[in-house]
Amino acid sequence: MKNKDCSIERILHGENVTDGDGVKIHRVIGTGELNHIDPFMLLDEIRSENKDDFISGFPTHPHRGIETITYMIKGSFRHKDSKGGEGVLTDGCVQWMSAGAGVLHSEMPENPGDGMWGYQLWLSLPKKDKFMEPRYQSITPEMIPLHKKEGISVKIISGEFEGKKGPAKNIVAADYFDVRLEEDGVFNFTTNEDMTSFIYVHSGVVSVCPAGNNDSVKKGDLCVLSKGANVTVRGVESASGFLFLSSIPNNEPIVRGGPFVMNSKEELQEAFEDYKHGRIG
Repeated sequence: MKNKDCSIERILHGENVTDGDGVKIHRVIGTGELNHIDPFMLLDEIRSENKDDFISGFPTHPHRGIETITYMIKGSFRHKDSKGGEGVLTDGCVQWMSAGAGVLHSEMPENPGDGMWGYQLWLSLPKKDKFMEPRYQSITPEMIPLHKKEGISVKIISGEFEGKKGPAKNIVAADYFDVRLEEDGVFNFTTNEDMTSFIYVHSGVVSVCPAGNNDSVKKGDLCVLSKGANVTVRGVESASGFLFLSSIPNNEPIVRGGPFVMNSKEELQEAFEDYKHGRIG
């Protein structure tokens, strides 16, 4: 059966919030307008040249039931967790942490005078993996394939694009690409009929699904796409760019509270009690 051309289901701009110890964030998933796109539970962008916007960072805090993916385009964060993982994420690095049963970690900026541009994405683990042993993947820029052709370049963090595979070893299978387009450069990708997909435009303006409703999507907007479709995105301006995310929903109950994403109110309450009594990490 031939895939249909994509269409746009929603375009949202997100909201500006503070998190951690007063870090200024542009949040596009995990808001009152868009709670989640199963299995994507959160997408935050930190982007500032002013160190006061992020200098206080994210002191030690817990997670359970999710994978947290931090992608640094510019700047540096020092990561440290209760399982012994520690390191510094610099330009182009990715940290893929599967929190599973629970981990305590901190993310604090280094060399803040250099500015900061990065993303944190949360993926809800399926019920069978909610209490897995936590694990951590450190992905350096050299490990991430960069596919280039006329008018387009694609960093493949996770999943596969035109025969090149990303380095992430996923619990939740997901395509995660950073796509850069010149004017009239075109990104084409086909998702299967079950996949949830969206793009977040981080630079310039792009035309999404131009064979359909030909809507333009600008910097700072998230665009939710139809399932099972041929996705086409064209650069309207030179030096446009976006994150492309796609995954198969868990189709399970979702109950979230703070840093925890579980399948029931009882599990969520248990997570808070375990954190309160020192049983996480």
